[in-house]
Amino acid sequence: MLAFLRLAWPYILAAAIGGAIGYGIEHSRLGAQLSDERAAHARDNEQHASDLNAISKAALDAEQRAIDTHTIAEGKITTLDQQLTQEKQAHEADNARNRASIADGSRRLRIAVSNFHSASGNQGGSGASAGGVGDGASGTAELSRPFGLALFAIADDADNDARAKADYLQRYVCVLQRQGLISGTCTAPE
Repeated sequence: MLAFLRLAWPYILAAAIGGAIGYGIEHSRLGAQLSDERAAHARDNEQHASDLNAISKAALDAEQRAIDTHTIAEGKITTLDQQLTQEKQAHEADNARNRASIADGSRRLRIAVSNFHSASGNQGGSGASAGGVGDGASGTAELSRPFGLALFAIADDADNDARAKADYLQRYVCVLQRQGLISGTCTAPE
């Protein structure tokens, strides 16, 4: 066996050196491939980060536009609410003045009349004067103070009914807003 080792050792040594060189070359080649893969992975990560940043910026811009739109709409609603409140107060003050004027007699209600017939049922002839009562002509009739007040109260009640319906609708919208079914912020008391 010793004789065999004497003859084989240069071949074993050459095989070991060849294997080491082969291992070194393969190691270098695999290291270069690994470096290439790491660089490609880093580029992919950078591209993904850039894409995510762009998506995030677009979402932020969209959110800001939505906030701006909401703020503008909220401002318009506030302005309309203030305007409605002022109009309502002016209307109520005007109604109070009219009611007081009718009650104290300084103002009388008149209604348009046409084709008025007298209480006896007689119609005037076609030759009757244009302003005469019972002649089928048009004109106005002045209402008594109690009847004027009663008629004004009826009209005012109709206004109150319309305001009550508007108040109910506003409360309904507020309920929907509080439940998140429609957007906006309710400013009316609960």
